[in-house]
Amino acid sequence: MSFWAAGKGLSVAVLTGLWVVLAAPQAHASVTASPEGMWLVQEKDGIFSIAPCPSDSGRLCGRLVGMDYTDAEPEKDVWGRSECGLEIISDMKRRRNGRWHGRILDPRGGRTYQASMWLADADTLKLRGYLGLTIFGETQTWKRVTSPAIGERCRMKKSG
Repeated sequence: MSFWAAGKGLSVAVLTGLWVVLAAPQAHASVTASPEGMWLVQEKDGIFSIAPCPSDSGRLCGRLVGMDYTDAEPEKDVWGRSECGLEIISDMKRRRNGRWHGRILDPRGGRTYQASMWLADADTLKLRGYLGLTIFGETQTWKRVTSPAIGERCRMKKSG
């Protein structure tokens, strides 16, 4: 018996009620909490600071403030600029659904993509970069950090 055949006996009201109960905590968390703060990227080799954009305080931007690198200088973008302090997430505007939509820069390729970000919980940020449609993208999971160990020129300090 397929899922759909088994579900025919369930009423629309029951399914709607179940959806509301399951979705409510996640929606509430994303609406009340803010993605502003410091975030450790999925690969644990970079830290971003997400804060109001300098040009528009109603939107959020993200700068790379911590990097794990071994050379004397931080990595450079495609135009030869240091990635340290580079605004990579830009123009994120909050939508009614609690998600933020804007752009993200690939510093090595120089291409800008559409992006959305949202909080899965107060300390977990989901960031999705995509080309045109969201199905043509990738989602990363970042973790909030409260006291990142960052030295000169964005160098991440190794713990213990």
